[in-house]
Amino acid sequence: MRKTSDLTISEALRDPLIAMVMRADGVKLDDFKQLLETAARKRQPNASKVGGFVNAIANRAGVNPPTVSCFC
Repeated sequence: MRKTSDLTISEALRDPLIAMVMRADGVKLDDFKQLLETAARKRQPNASKVGGFVNAIANRAGVNPPTVSCFC
């Protein structure tokens, strides 16, 4: 079971509403796929930095990371 409501890249590429908007805007499927994959690659390092930051704050405060509020 998925923990998030975010679409995967393959789900976004198959989504009928996204397909309609892409057609209306003249966006090619391959271009959109490349954009999503590039964004995903750039996003990965940032996610680990945020996780490390939250863990550092939690360790400093002496609490368990899942109990730390995060507004990221």
